Amino acid sequence: MKSEDKTIWSATPTPFLDGGALDVAAVERLIEHNAAMGVTGLFVAGSCGEGPLMPSRQRAELVKLVKQFAGDRMKVAAQVSDTSAARACENVREAEDAGADFVVIAPPWMPHLCKRDFARRYFGETIEAAEAPVGLYILRQQPGMGIDLPVWLEFVDHPKVKLIKDSSSMPEYIAALTPVRARRDDVMLLTGYEFGVVEAVAAGYDGGLLGTGILVAGHIRRALRALARGDREEADAWQRRSNDFLYDLFARDLGLWLGGLKYALVRQGLFSTEWMHHCYKLAQTDRDRIDAALIREAEILRPDAD
Repeated sequence: MKSEDKTIWSATPTPFLDGGALDVAAVERLIEHNAAMGVTGLFVAGSCGEGPLMPSRQRAELVKLVKQFAGDRMKVAAQVSDTSAARACENVREAEDAGADFVVIAPPWMPHLCKRDFARRYFGETIEAAEAPVGLYILRQQPGMGIDLPVWLEFVDHPKVKLIKDSSSMPEYIAALTPVRARRDDVMLLTGYEFGVVEAVAAGYDGGLLGTGILVAGHIRRALRALARGDREEADAWQRRSNDFLYDLFARDLGLWLGGLKYALVRQGLFSTEWMHHCYKLAQTDRDRIDAALIREAEILRPDAD
């Protein structure tokens, strides 16, 4: 990547063989492809990576494989979230033992039971258990969940927190988090909202941590280069092109999400199967639309395009 490029991380999906075993050859392919696309960090076992649905031993195996193939070329962050602080702390130890450079804490997986005091214990104890640098995966508050912006702000200045992924897509979160980045040179602030990377970076974010980074890194890299040149019009045009591509993958209501992404990765020769824990069903019309989008965007999807 050129020196003016902002950071692009990939929150990579996990390649499985039919039946759910890790596809080791595909893991290596996705590492090489991300590296060639200029991705500087990999976030594994998150929502897009189906980490919460994987057995803990397999999740640790994934982290170990990704770090082995990535080497020093890309940092590797592993999500450690679970249903309680005790379980998340166990996941921290497993991820660190497997070689993760960062451990990332997202909200717990029982949102309807997550009250404010529970949330404070969940994040506080898990952060303290970590020896590796910590990432926080910020999501907007769900109904009944005691994790709102004031709770996040209690933890973003913790000295162990070095990475923030903000997937809230909310202006008030951007307004509250950019001052954190301004006063802390040791924190990387990335947006997880791939439909609004340009807006976030223009506000002061360091780049994007994107579930579709393995495919749209080329689009977003061009957008951020244009932004760095002061050409907001071109930057927004690249963002719109990326967004249109994502709508082709996910459908306009985003109802295909991981199903469309995995199908595209198979068609690109990166994944061997579409197998996933989530049950997404693609109609032939969906497959035809995605195939057409891959043809349309083929030049930008090539790692050597620029």
